[in-house]
Amino acid sequence: MAQPEAKCDNSIIDLQASLRALNRLPGSERAPLAMLIASHFLEYAAYEMAVAQNAEEVSEIILMAARLDMAARRRADDALSDISAQMLRER
Repeated sequence: MAQPEAKCDNSIIDLQASLRALNRLPGSERAPLAMLIASHFLEYAAYEMAVAQNAEEVSEIILMAARLDMAARRRADDALSDISAQMLRER
């Protein structure tokens, strides 16, 4: 799968470096962390949009961010449960 390219000044964000950092994490940690980061970007975008966009559009983005955040936390909890179960089995 092709990696998305940043369409902004690299001095603001180096998306490729961020993706490489995520790839160095254990597999069970990558998706939840990527989802949490994405939820923070969505929330940031929504608040930036609030000045010029209508409230309905902004609230949709905030709701997307909240849902993504909750899904990421559930996934992280599941990963921790799997790790705990594996550790108990290894005893």
